[in-house]
Amino acid sequence: MVVSTLDMRALIAAEMKTYVSEDEGNFCEELQSPYFEDPIVQFAAAHDSLFEEYKRVVGPDHATPQEAFERSFGTGSFDEGTVISVVLPISEKIRKANRAQKARASKEWALLRTFGDEYFIRSARQHLAGYLTGLGYRAVAPLDTEWYSINGAAGGPVSNWSERHIAYAAGLGTFSINDGFISEKGIAIRLLSVVTDLQVPPDMRASSVLGHTGNCLLCSKGICGVCITRCPVQAISKEGGHDKIACMKFVYGEESREWAVLNGGEAKSGAGCGLCQTKVPCESRNPMRAAR
Repeated sequence: MVVSTLDMRALIAAEMKTYVSEDEGNFCEELQSPYFEDPIVQFAAAHDSLFEEYKRVVGPDHATPQEAFERSFGTGSFDEGTVISVVLPISEKIRKANRAQKARASKEWALLRTFGDEYFIRSARQHLAGYLTGLGYRAVAPLDTEWYSINGAAGGPVSNWSERHIAYAAGLGTFSINDGFISEKGIAIRLLSVVTDLQVPPDMRASSVLGHTGNCLLCSKGICGVCITRCPVQAISKEGGHDKIACMKFVYGEESREWAVLNGGEAKSGAGCGLCQTKVPCESRNPMRAAR
């Protein structure tokens, strides 16, 4: 049976929704809650010129989809293909617990950092790549490769495959003043992506009209700024944007590691923070849609 490219898009989206809803790794027995809710799945053309632009915007080491693919399958192995990007909204129970926090992440958020962010998202990436392989296509999740890295820079850590920038290319949303990513399901999300030689029609980027911060009330309309007041280490400002270094030290520092362990997580993951992603107008929705 021949499956159309549009049907392939629907099949992939349905597969990921089923995986998120049914895989036991997405459920925390202690919290009696999933880590993530129903995902959004969208697609970008692998040869979209924006990916080349990321070498300037993100950093010269940021891989294009072709480079990511050929590092796994060999030089010349890639002709055309697709980048699949997935938004995983953090569950209401975890978000609600973090709304009450003022100084550091809640216990629920600390558990999310280890078992949701580290374990489940990795398994979800691998599941998507394996699903595509089972359909007869080659696929790679860049974050699960040996070449993926996060390196220090003057302005803070920079990765050579940014899930936020991949999501932007797939039309899933825009950036915020705090360097987060505001999707239609808001900013309290996680992201994953896979590169494949399957070709399907890409999604449009509404952000090409709105600009790369179009979903942020502060950047677009000069109003809001709640995330600035929520940050416990004053790492966000209207003038300076996001201080990545101050944020990283707090999120992954010694106190964060100790808090993770105290709450049942792992030290290497840290407890995270997430205060600027909760109790804000963009927590679980695109606030600009209502504003428009």
